[in-house]
Amino acid sequence: MERILAKDLSSHLNKKVLVRGWLNNLRTLGKISFLLLRDGTGLTQVVIENPAQLAKISSLQPGSILSIHGEAVPSSSQFKVEIVQPTITVENAIHEIPILEYNKPEIPSDLEHILDHRPIALRNRQIQAVFKIQAEITHAFRLYMHDKIKAVEYFAPNLIGASSEGGAEFFNVDYFGHQATLAQSSQLYKQIMVGVNERVFALMPFFRAEPSHTTRHLSEGKQFEFEMGFFTHWHEILDIQEGCIKAIVQYLHTHCQRELEVLGHPLIKAPLDIPFPRLTFKEAQELYFQRTGIDERNEPDLSPAAERELCKWALEQHGTDLLFVIDWKTEKRPFYAFPMENNPELTNTFDLLCAGTEITSGGQRRHTYASMLEGIRMKGMDPACFTDYLSIFKYGMPEHGGFGMGLERVTMTMLRLKNIREASLFPSDTKRIAGNRIKAHIFFGGENIRNEIMRRCHEKKISFKHIVHQDSTTSEESSKARGSNPEEGIKALILRGKNSKKNYQFNIPAHLKLDMKAVADIVGEKCEFEDPAVIKERFGLIIGGVPPFGNLLNLDNYFDENILTRETAIYNCGLVSESIQMRSKDLADLTEPKWGLFSKS
Repeated sequence: MERILAKDLSSHLNKKVLVRGWLNNLRTLGKISFLLLRDGTGLTQVVIENPAQLAKISSLQPGSILSIHGEAVPSSSQFKVEIVQPTITVENAIHEIPILEYNKPEIPSDLEHILDHRPIALRNRQIQAVFKIQAEITHAFRLYMHDKIKAVEYFAPNLIGASSEGGAEFFNVDYFGHQATLAQSSQLYKQIMVGVNERVFALMPFFRAEPSHTTRHLSEGKQFEFEMGFFTHWHEILDIQEGCIKAIVQYLHTHCQRELEVLGHPLIKAPLDIPFPRLTFKEAQELYFQRTGIDERNEPDLSPAAERELCKWALEQHGTDLLFVIDWKTEKRPFYAFPMENNPELTNTFDLLCAGTEITSGGQRRHTYASMLEGIRMKGMDPACFTDYLSIFKYGMPEHGGFGMGLERVTMTMLRLKNIREASLFPSDTKRIAGNRIKAHIFFGGENIRNEIMRRCHEKKISFKHIVHQDSTTSEESSKARGSNPEEGIKALILRGKNSKKNYQFNIPAHLKLDMKAVADIVGEKCEFEDPAVIKERFGLIIGGVPPFGNLLNLDNYFDENILTRETAIYNCGLVSESIQMRSKDLADLTEPKWGLFSKS
């Protein structure tokens, strides 16, 4: 019998069917049990009344592979169809409990824990929906560029001999004894291809060595590229960009209703009949000032807060989540940006803002040899590093321009995700390579952490006193066990953001309390204390033994300024029975924390 997928069951009502997939979860209500079977298209509900069939699966864990013969019938449940009178075959029995609850509608864990177990977490329906939509975004982009714009797809190299945009934020590679870099973009190559095919597009990897920890930056990602020649006005690039975004959004509405429903219909607003507003950079800064009273009119860039406020304005006044900011200052644009003819301090360039975040940069490029040499030298770069690229301008290039937009950032903004890592299958950043934590900089377990603290003290020739005492799990117990002054003690607290689920470490004098309102102001969200069981699982630490070394745990580490009012500091060093005493200033040097006032009496 041919296998039927979950999405196609409604076409086989009142017929015998065969379904195969993963056991998602099993729920028993009296004499009736309900099995949810997951396949690549969704969930199938199976009603089990036969005790012999139930016995086959009652001891199995999620992930077990099953094949089920039964009859597909209409259902009043959310699935509309269910299978009754099943005959179950266990193809691969799994008895190990999953490391995280991916079979729930939303995984009840923070993003860091989810990323730590990414291969299994991807089986969650919400996460699965994000990447199905991302695949359709890519397909819609290709359809628009190929069918509507008549552009030709190209495939550029990722290993190159020089940085594609200048600057120092690129990864060096030893290439048979020669220095190469990983491409920041395929910008130079798509300009080369304009001289071949006039209109070109690509989906290319990018690599950026920026030590950024923000929610919208990655070290590796994919970028949509477009470039065109022979336009009447450079704003034609904006027209194509706008048409592209609208085409993608409409395509998702048509082809991804199932996935959007799983995610709660978060898609941005980009109505076909509403043009994206277009503001000059100067107008954007003035508008932000008028709406908020915050004066950034002399800044060379828009702040994240300004981007959010401008998008809020676009939605309120125009009914769209997107707007263009054009005519950027030359100092903030790459060497190939075309200077405005009547004002060379500005460029014919743009950013596209979407739901509070910049998703695209683009514009007109310099197109003569002399102009390109000027641009390269203005940015302090060597034209000798761009020989192949410069050759195209010696032999004729039309007026041209284009844009690039990151696939992960587009996915994040279109689906209103909180962190770009949610839109990357296996994200690379300063903490991870292809989703895997960089183990060398993270320590697990009390003894390992204690040893590392002491090693760093010896390495930096910092004097300290190691104290062994009775087990103590509170600040009061620790002070008594050590025979120390409570004011010298450090209370190390691990918190969890209520929205982001991200962990933070806050360290305050042991005799004071944490001011949660001040904490929320500093990190930008309300927080709560992390579950002790989670702390034990994730860091190998027991409450009371947590040291003020968030940097060893890969956590944002905050120190209350009151800590420095005491000459010495004493703290549990990873174990509830051991402490370390040292100068407060030395502790600050070792931990390199962020400072603030967030304690109270």
